[in-house]
Amino acid sequence: MTEGDHTTAGRSRGLIGLARFNSQVALAVLTGLLVLAFVVVLGLRIVHPESLSPGRAAASADQARDEHILAAARRAGLAFLDVDYRDLKPRMDKVISLSTGTFKKEYQSSAVEFAAAAKQGHAVSHGDIVRIGIEKADDDAAIVYVAADQTVSNLAIDAARKKDPKVDGKRLYRFQLNMTRVGDRWFLSGLKAVL
Repeated sequence: MTEGDHTTAGRSRGLIGLARFNSQVALAVLTGLLVLAFVVVLGLRIVHPESLSPGRAAASADQARDEHILAAARRAGLAFLDVDYRDLKPRMDKVISLSTGTFKKEYQSSAVEFAAAAKQGHAVSHGDIVRIGIEKADDDAAIVYVAADQTVSNLAIDAARKKDPKVDGKRLYRFQLNMTRVGDRWFLSGLKAVL
């Protein structure tokens, strides 16, 4: 073998070695990228599972919206059922602050008469939401049904108890609450008793 043959053979081995080294580096880089992609996808599935599925993202957004609606309806319903003639203004102000639209206007316009009747009758009531559920909802409005227990005391109930100790002040109500979104909050926009 001549010196030229040794040089050519050496170059060939060097090129083959370099090719092996380059393919090993390329394989290591590719493996690293695949591992990184796997970790990113796994992290997204754990932290934000809805980001990988548009259907899941929409369901998650609807669920969050519904939770906001129910929380706002619960606050408004409890505020509406809370009456104490000895400290009525802050309670009425709370109902107004949780309301909008027609309901808010009607409540405000009847506030003077309501306050007078509550004071005259020494009305006190506290409510509890027993059941609550959304009939239908979209991003701007919702209809919520509420079953509520209310314990009421007033002069008429006190007088009736004197005649019959079995008289209690417990009432069970069913309401339809209309909820409306204003900005990023939900407010009571209508309330009616459901029989």
